[in-house]
Amino acid sequence: IGYSAALHDIGKMSIDSALLRKRGSLTPAERQEMELHTEYGWQILRQSDRLRMAADIARCHHERWDGQGYPRGLAGEAIPLAARIVALCDVYDALRSPRPYKEGMAHEDVRERLAAADGHFDPAVRSCFLAYHESFAAIYADLVDRKPARADGPTPDLP
Repeated sequence: IGYSAALHDIGKMSIDSALLRKRGSLTPAERQEMELHTEYGWQILRQSDRLRMAADIARCHHERWDGQGYPRGLAGEAIPLAARIVALCDVYDALRSPRPYKEGMAHEDVRERLAAADGHFDPAVRSCFLAYHESFAAIYADLVDRKPARADGPTPDLP
């Protein structure tokens, strides 16, 4: 899952770089284009049987437990487990990380937001995060100095 998760946003290679660097809110048309990165990633990765998990993650990491995600509106266990795990990790990273259009959030603030995000994540995955959230903070702190700056689109909408 670690190797596959690293490819979750590969479809953004097919998105206009100006859109990826945009500061501020996206228009509805821009959001629609940005959401296509999941399908683009799936199309790239599905070519190889060895990348099947990566393809599932790329396509489904923006699906939501309650069915309100994209691209297919999958809900619950219809979402591949690896994608459900990466979805929470991706949101954690997006909220913690500074972007050209926002400051990064403190770990405790992100923990509170994820704890309150009913319907967004698999409840079992969210419970695991909440039980081990301090490990997430430690891993983030360890990696943040080695992480290249990215301009990869808007932060996911959460309560």
